[in-house]
Amino acid sequence: MTIGELVSKSGAQMRVFDMGRRIEEIPLDRFASFEQLATPHASPYLKHAWLGILSWNPDQPGQHNIWFLKLPLDEQNILQPGFRDGFIQHWLRVAANPDKEHGEAPCTYKPDPSRMAYFHAQALQTLGQPATQFYATARAYLSGDIGWDNWQQLGLQGLAEVVARLDEEHNSLLVQKALPHLPAVPRNALLNFLENATPDQGLTSALNDTLSAVVAAGATVADLAAFVRALSYSVNADQRVLLLQVILAHPLKHDVELLAAIGSRCWRDLEGGLLLMYLECLAANAQGEGAFNALVADLLALPGMRERFMLVLGSPERSEKLSQMVGQLFALARQADGGLQ
Repeated sequence: MTIGELVSKSGAQMRVFDMGRRIEEIPLDRFASFEQLATPHASPYLKHAWLGILSWNPDQPGQHNIWFLKLPLDEQNILQPGFRDGFIQHWLRVAANPDKEHGEAPCTYKPDPSRMAYFHAQALQTLGQPATQFYATARAYLSGDIGWDNWQQLGLQGLAEVVARLDEEHNSLLVQKALPHLPAVPRNALLNFLENATPDQGLTSALNDTLSAVVAAGATVADLAAFVRALSYSVNADQRVLLLQVILAHPLKHDVELLAAIGSRCWRDLEGGLLLMYLECLAANAQGEGAFNALVADLLALPGMRERFMLVLGSPERSEKLSQMVGQLFALARQADGGLQ
């Protein structure tokens, strides 16, 4: 039995969301193929599929169920079914003995508050429910009506709902006009939510202009990482690549938090000269070999990245430091393989 079959057997409908690198809906046919071990997970994160599953019964309006699952993947990003099966068996036992204490289901986890807020915003839309009261407060703040410094009353939920509804009530334009005025804390919270959206050209330009102003004023690592996240799915890919080049030339370019944001969110842009530029920064990162190995391993698990990586390794422009770090990584991989024999 699969998760899809478990939900269907209960008479419920479901939507599945990828909760890993960004929050986005997974088509049900693709999820079914993944569960049947026919296709790999398209966007693995730390060797797992991070999922949010929303289910509801049309005959019981107002009621719904949410599961957050962290399912292990094999080396080809195919589901390891035993872990999924353990989760299903747990819920079958619960259904058979609802009055008995069964403990936590296997493979479940709790997302951080930011991701929980955005998932909730998407769930409201999926269920056809209205926005919360926090949405109106966030819109009032972003319009400047209550003062840019009065952000302490804002909740993550309101900002998440504005971003989830960018195409409603001129919210994209609202965010675009607000960006230059926002203090760092609410601005970065908003930017982190934008990694789950696709900013249009107007909002992308506003993000670019605001980033330039923040860099000129003295950007922190958290600032740069937030802009990387916000621009990761912006509509103008060429502009995004140019901005990544600027960020990878910034004095903070060797910080692991910033490099992790680029590698995990903008990996589709990393190829050729930009990938080499990224790997050079990573080879000289502030935390050394361990961080290099972890971030490269995460990249290599993504579709098409291994081929891009090997092409860059053949570049005569690569530094001795990068060659050394890659050599050490490959040596560790060979040792691990030998230890399994």
